[in-house]
Amino acid sequence: MKYILQMPSYTYGQKAAKLLRSAGHQCELKRREGDCGYDLHLYGSSEALGLLDKNGIPYSLKGKEGAS
Repeated sequence: MKYILQMPSYTYGQKAAKLLRSAGHQCELKRREGDCGYDLHLYGSSEALGLLDKNGIPYSLKGKEGAS
């Protein structure tokens, strides 16, 4: 499953990516095309979203792709 998270800032995107990678989750921070801002592409389970919530990192779920 791939989740696309809209991050409120580059700094929060970096913090989220560092936290998720340290917990063993694969992710990639990408600049949004045609818009200012950054999206975090998260590959794996929804458990990673709980990790962001638990650590107070804000995000908006922009979309998800793949089988659940």
